[in-house]
Amino acid sequence: MQWIDEMFVDMEQDRATASARRSEKVASVAPAGLSKDPAPGTLKAWEALVFSITSDVNEFNNHKERVGQTPVRIFRRHFQCEVHVSGMQGKSLVLTLDNRDLHVSVHPEFPKQPLAIAIELDGEGRHAWWLLGESIEEPARLSNEQLSEYLLRPVLSSASVHRAP
Repeated sequence: MQWIDEMFVDMEQDRATASARRSEKVASVAPAGLSKDPAPGTLKAWEALVFSITSDVNEFNNHKERVGQTPVRIFRRHFQCEVHVSGMQGKSLVLTLDNRDLHVSVHPEFPKQPLAIAIELDGEGRHAWWLLGESIEEPARLSNEQLSEYLLRPVLSSASVHRAP
């Protein structure tokens, strides 16, 4: 995917900026008391998002810049998906579906999430958009692929990339 290629091009410049930002961020804890089952019709949207994230992570792991590196891992649990980047600055992106709301946290640190992420289903409950934003009037509508990029880019950019001498 083009965004992954662009990410590798910008990664070296972003490392210094990200390091400065990381020192300023506050850890976010996963929300407690999540419901066990999402609202009807959201399971399909959740599975499509997890598929998109899995595809992006696989492409990232197979990128020519990642040859010989420890792969990024994906762990799935009941309505939870974790993307783990190992190494000295290892991070885990944890997505948890609670009814129609998607809770996002990154460990060990994650910038405060200013925007809510929720599922919007069509009238038949077949097709979904991911709504990004607190305001009901003007939320951003993202596809599975767009939300995957939005969530993965900051985490995958922390993955170690060593060039051969």
